[in-house]
Amino acid sequence: MEKVKLLQYFLAAASIYHLYLFFHPYTPLSYVVRIPIFDLTQVERATHVWFIITAGYLHSYVFPPRPSPFAGYILAALALVPTLLLLPQIGPIEAMYVLLAYIIAVGPLTTKYRKELDLVGAILAFLPYIYLVLNYEELIYRAVTPERWDLAMGWGFTLLLMGVVYRFVGGVLSIIALLFMWYDIFGYVFPPPWRIPGFGVDFLIGKIYIETEAALFGTVTGVSMSYIVYFSIFGALLASLKLGDKLARGVFVILGKSPKSVGRAAVTLGVIQGMVSGSGAADAAYVGNTLKNAFKKAGYDDLTAAGLVANVGTVALITPPILGAIAFIMAEVLAIPYTWVIIMSIPIAFLYIFSILLYNEYYVEKARLSSLEIKKERLAEWLKSGGWAGLLPIVTILAILFAGYTITAAVVVATLVSIIAAFMVKPRPTGKDLLEGLANGFKLLISVGSSIVVANFIMAMVVVSGLGTTFSIYLVNISQNLYIAMTFAAVFSLILGMGVPPTATYITASLLTAPAIVKLATASGMPEQAALLATHMFLFYYAMLADITPPVGLSNFAAASVFGVNPIDVGIKAARVALPKYIIAALFLTSYETTALLIMPTYLTAGLQYTITMFFTKLILTISAIWAFTIANVGLVAGKNLSLLYRIVALLMGGFLIVPSLVLNITGFIMLLLFYVYTRFKLKV
Repeated sequence: MEKVKLLQYFLAAASIYHLYLFFHPYTPLSYVVRIPIFDLTQVERATHVWFIITAGYLHSYVFPPRPSPFAGYILAALALVPTLLLLPQIGPIEAMYVLLAYIIAVGPLTTKYRKELDLVGAILAFLPYIYLVLNYEELIYRAVTPERWDLAMGWGFTLLLMGVVYRFVGGVLSIIALLFMWYDIFGYVFPPPWRIPGFGVDFLIGKIYIETEAALFGTVTGVSMSYIVYFSIFGALLASLKLGDKLARGVFVILGKSPKSVGRAAVTLGVIQGMVSGSGAADAAYVGNTLKNAFKKAGYDDLTAAGLVANVGTVALITPPILGAIAFIMAEVLAIPYTWVIIMSIPIAFLYIFSILLYNEYYVEKARLSSLEIKKERLAEWLKSGGWAGLLPIVTILAILFAGYTITAAVVVATLVSIIAAFMVKPRPTGKDLLEGLANGFKLLISVGSSIVVANFIMAMVVVSGLGTTFSIYLVNISQNLYIAMTFAAVFSLILGMGVPPTATYITASLLTAPAIVKLATASGMPEQAALLATHMFLFYYAMLADITPPVGLSNFAAASVFGVNPIDVGIKAARVALPKYIIAALFLTSYETTALLIMPTYLTAGLQYTITMFFTKLILTISAIWAFTIANVGLVAGKNLSLLYRIVALLMGGFLIVPSLVLNITGFIMLLLFYVYTRFKLKV
């Protein structure tokens, strides 16, 4: 119990540090003295990474995870080679530190001293951190010619980070990161055009740990420190202060007797939670636990309920105002306002949610589920009993955001508002609840934050080798076609997402495929700015789908654990639920006109009037296509079961509605209306 308490205090301290970091520039202390951990960006990011690594090892010490041994052995082999290459360049004491960090990183492969190694890892992580804090200015000038301790501290810190990712995310992401590093080291053995001169381990460690905007402390890591940590704290506080429950009760206000209402409530609750969580797995677990009994009472089978919940959980990644880590990274990398990403995500979220709701409606009809009896509050009762307190933080975020302030300011103020609001309604939270919220906020960041730092590592390795440019040129040359390149990028993202979190999937896919897609889209006549925005939203969407694509998919595992079913089966079911979602993203790039679905690409390049006209035209066609694809998927329309032939016809009509041809679009739309009239009034079952 004492170990749990100490872990909780450390996690809460990490959250408090980050909250203070936001207010520090406005305090008198910032004008009196320069404190590196509060005033220097590189050191602030290093502090952020140190908190993540230390929290990871402490949490692993108290609650030992069970990562895959197979992935661990591959990780151990890949990490060993750079380690052995480094040892001749450092002294014996430095070598002992590096070897100890290596052993700790792959610690879960041992069973006897796992917990002890985790505790040592938490302590050992402090050395490279404090080394950087104390020697920051000197290190800047030694980036190209690092000294022995610079190399030891840098590689030791990197190994410890890989160990945290292995424990909390799995070995795949660390393995991919090290493979990119291997390419940087041994690229000279590849044939043209992939051959590079190859770089020394000392040079790469300078890029990883020492250089300004180093791999561990670069722009992407800055996104985690400046944005994601605050939303993580905010979401956890909403839960611990019971404001999330108050918000969820508002969903039951709309829950009626129809069995369809359970699916509708799940989607609504997922959207509301998605506004503040940004985590697909967390959202799926929350919605599943909240509505599990309602699903059972309505007659949903566990597998279908889990598939719906997994899809609903993924909505968190595209629901404004938070959207998940990818959106913040996109805004930072493309140097665009975050509000642009919000605006572009709204139509995507609407279409995705519509496809889930439509599947739910047809599934309930086809399964002939029974009516549902459940006691519900009236709206006035809900507001009077404290529902307003759950709603207020979200309203605060939106108001501050659209008033022109930063997203960080919005969420920090909303965090303070949520604490005040929680103490204004009964039952009032305790200090223990507040501590729990602060601790859980940073605990949730361990897996996401460590993944983001490793993604920054991958980005740095790709930049050093120039692999992104080489890959893009190769993709353009072999495809010579936008649609082939899009298909490759989509499949690449889905395969990568089988073992890598959505954030890392987006970063890797965008580094390797985005330049080629933008070039091909521009060559097809699309303005470059529109092509750039549409391409990154396309990759964003497919990275999000990786969260529910089998065999992995974190949202699938979360939903499976709630309903007690096999995660692989849930993944297959989740892929079938709202099947049109896999096609929606392709619409962003099929033609310049379809980029109007994202609003910003056409608004910035063709003006408001054109955007409004094309947006509503394409929206109607896309909704119609989703309807046609859902009919084909479920095999039901107007309460009548369809034969295979009719389902194929519905599938073809959906295809007509999405191809970039006005004639085929109109043909498909008319055919769909006639199809519905025929099946409703003429078809006999």
